[in-house]
Amino acid sequence: MLVYSLLNNIILIEYDASDWTYFVLLAVIPTIFGQYIFNLLLKSIGATTVSVGIIGEPVLAIILAYLFLGETISIFQFIGGLMTLLGMGMYFWSQSLNDSVANYNSN
Repeated sequence: MLVYSLLNNIILIEYDASDWTYFVLLAVIPTIFGQYIFNLLLKSIGATTVSVGIIGEPVLAIILAYLFLGETISIFQFIGGLMTLLGMGMYFWSQSLNDSVANYNSN
């Protein structure tokens, strides 16, 4: 994007103060806090479970954009989101079965 912007003489620094505020907020909140939360989760529930949970992030973004921004959901987004949620559900269900079997065997 930097090369594209430079080749097309797009000025990169002349934004309003409110735009810079949004840039900083986008850098701090989702990036820093998001990574911090993922790192905390890695300590307690494991990398595979966290990575499967991260897969649901785009689906959540689509749902939130529909609810709050009035965006439409295409049929491909709907089917893909449904498949993603189904796959996540299958993984989490199998994990809960494994945990219940492990707890039963330990008693």
